[in-house]
Amino acid sequence: MLKNILKIVFLGIVGFGLLTYLTAEEPKNMKKSSVTNGELNVVNIPKSLELVGSEKLVSSDELFKKGEKTLLIVGNHDSLSVVKDLKKYFEINMPYVMVANISNAPWFIKKWAIPGKLEELNKDSNVPMIYDYDGSMVNSLNQLDTTKTAYFAYMIDENGNISNIYNGKVKEDAMEGSMTEEEKKASLEPLVNLLN
Repeated sequence: MLKNILKIVFLGIVGFGLLTYLTAEEPKNMKKSSVTNGELNVVNIPKSLELVGSEKLVSSDELFKKGEKTLLIVGNHDSLSVVKDLKKYFEINMPYVMVANISNAPWFIKKWAIPGKLEELNKDSNVPMIYDYDGSMVNSLNQLDTTKTAYFAYMIDENGNISNIYNGKVKEDAMEGSMTEEEKKASLEPLVNLLN
């Protein structure tokens, strides 16, 4: 009896895994967009964006308001765990938005593991974090580097022009606590100095 139940459970798991594998969309290969660095503008950003922790899409016009400077930071894993605390360490007088650069992760990780991790990471922050599932956001910025310790800061000016103002790095395993508060602050300070 127990053997039969175990067989049924095992076959159910295998069947579910096979069904998921066969019906999953294929991963997209990220390619550099035709936009050059000198031409980056909010018009190239996707019109609808998915935010971490939100069930509905948000308009890019809501996040990046015309006539207002906005700091945009693209990060991945370890770097986002540090960048999310920018306002904790420094007084920032402009809105900023984070982008989770996870487009190269395997599809099953993006579906099952990453959303929960990002929600947990951003739970104490009131900074919007874009869940860039398909890479359309980073592609519009010509940002294809998915190094988990790197982050890339962009300034969106009042006219919607976007420029890369700083590229930074954090320690490996920062998400697991490898950096002290002082180290986190020090890794963000060069970026903040550029904002003043």
